[in-house]
Amino acid sequence: MSTFTFNKTPLTLALTGLLVTPVFADLGELEGQFQSELEELSAQTNQATYTQLKELGCNDQDRTPTDTCSAGVFIVWQNVRELVHTANEITGTGPTEYSLDTDLEGLGFALRWTAGEEFSSQESMTNSFTSGQLSNLASRVTALRAGARGFAIAGWSNPEGNKSAWAGGLNAGDDTSDAWSRWGGFLNGSYTYGNQDPTEREDAFDFDGSEINGGLDYRINEHWIAGGLVGHQNQEIDFDSSLSIVDGGVTMNGWSIMPFVMFQGEHWYGSLSVGYQRADFDTERSIKYPSLNPNVASVNTVAISTNTATTWTANWAGGYSFNITQAFTIEPSIGVNYQKVGISDYTEQDLQNDGFNFFVLEQKIKSLETTFAVKAQYVVNTAYGVFIPYINLQAFAQHETDDRYIDAIYADALSTLTDSARFSLPTNAPDSDYKIYGLGLAAVLRGASQKTLDGPASGGIQAFVNYREVLAVGNYKQIIIAGGLRYEF
Repeated sequence: MSTFTFNKTPLTLALTGLLVTPVFADLGELEGQFQSELEELSAQTNQATYTQLKELGCNDQDRTPTDTCSAGVFIVWQNVRELVHTANEITGTGPTEYSLDTDLEGLGFALRWTAGEEFSSQESMTNSFTSGQLSNLASRVTALRAGARGFAIAGWSNPEGNKSAWAGGLNAGDDTSDAWSRWGGFLNGSYTYGNQDPTEREDAFDFDGSEINGGLDYRINEHWIAGGLVGHQNQEIDFDSSLSIVDGGVTMNGWSIMPFVMFQGEHWYGSLSVGYQRADFDTERSIKYPSLNPNVASVNTVAISTNTATTWTANWAGGYSFNITQAFTIEPSIGVNYQKVGISDYTEQDLQNDGFNFFVLEQKIKSLETTFAVKAQYVVNTAYGVFIPYINLQAFAQHETDDRYIDAIYADALSTLTDSARFSLPTNAPDSDYKIYGLGLAAVLRGASQKTLDGPASGGIQAFVNYREVLAVGNYKQIIIAGGLRYEF
């Protein structure tokens, strides 16, 4: 069984000097005997809460609120008292009247139910949303490079030499001032799903979600395109009670805006974007554990909450096209992605008014990733359009890998408890490196054409579809299926 460092300073009732208060056994006496780090940390914080409330005037024999242990505080006192009395019964010392009458394993389960480690899932959902937006941007750039006017497509030439051809018939450097419509509108959709296996710090869950993005792009000249994406995503997490001591879920609704600019020369290409995402969360967290003591009720309640997260992003990517043959191209690329996430503070509501609701402090998270990718693509020209199947492998390196903690405190005793009675919940450290592979198809389904003899060519349609899977991210798995259309007008 694992042994964890346990800070006994806030758990000790002894006073320096001549006067010493008798010390009963407590949760601290079971240091190192629990099944996980999270149970150990929960034991430490619940004991610190018990100690502080006792010093404020709550008493082990109290059955109702008192002048020194008022209504809201008393509810919290009852909960932590039951946990401490259970520890006393296990160790054989101290008051046990309100013990749950469970063994060490049962006490550990109860401690984990109270911990609130479910809060870490909001960061996972926020990261997934942002990654999805960046993926849609990358797909948009691929589709533009495959079929937009002013770009030569490897392996394809215009046999007719007119403006109704599939790809438009222009090469890099040609004049696009009036011959072609500069505006394009696009619509993308994606579906994502996956799961996280349990760890000592975080719970198991399954998730799925859908996303839709739309936007406009404008051709500045034959080399530059500027545009913007607006996106909306729904995602839902269901905690897996068969794998973790947990029940409940989180629903996220998010929207995003991401302007971008893109450059393509004969071989070099690049894109730059900034973005803002906002996500709204509705969280439902169950707290339920049994009591075998007929004088102490079992716990079965739900804490609910709503809060928001905002993310600022900046992304740069650039690469070079090597034409191995007229139709086959290999494109290495590099990228940098920076994210700054803020998750607002919030207070849960305990639906049974049992005092298990938390006040969760504001969270600030930074991420800096560098990316190396290689894409191989092949151009197929048919009577129905130009089709470009591709495979893409991305290797990510995360440069912000410090451990992160979520701070929370019992809300009903918030005004009386100090920081030493604060839950400091550790999350899974970010993976320093991981990979994503993708398979996709970009296509020019219909070329632009002139409606009048001297009018601009428009009406071109480009499309893409791709499949992406996250690899080598510890206990986390995610799959994304996406597709989209672009129309020139």
